[in-house]
Amino acid sequence: GTWAASGQIDQALLARLLQEPFFHQPPPRSTGRELFHLAWLSDHLTGDEAPRDVQATLAELTAVSVAQGVTQLPLSQPSATLLVGGGGAHNAYLMERLAAHLPKVTLLSPATLGWPEDWIEAGAFAWLAHQRLHGLPGNLSSVTGASGPRVLGGIYAP
Repeated sequence: GTWAASGQIDQALLARLLQEPFFHQPPPRSTGRELFHLAWLSDHLTGDEAPRDVQATLAELTAVSVAQGVTQLPLSQPSATLLVGGGGAHNAYLMERLAAHLPKVTLLSPATLGWPEDWIEAGAFAWLAHQRLHGLPGNLSSVTGASGPRVLGGIYAP
């Protein structure tokens, strides 16, 4: 975050990055390194960008895409609380940018609830495994778009 905070957001680069079709798909959606990787970024660079400005722009891209996702959620109240875990919770610049894009959302670290922020993903997968092992649904139709509760995953013998 410190490196990104030392740069300036390149609005032209940000606009090019946001043209990625992934950002225009309706939720729910998920992706990772299979789409967003160095070659993908390189395809969008002109070669004139300062590295610190690229970092600032990537942090802004993250904040903008998270904010878009949050604002598309069917929230029952005009304000909400968002728990931010993992590496993003340690990135002060990213948290600042998220707050700027989500002024009505309270950003909290899971640590405020006694949950280690770096364990959130592992905890989520443990919960999903528990639900599967006990034959319980692991989805929210309002989030996944499924027509009802579903038991997720499969168990296979070696």
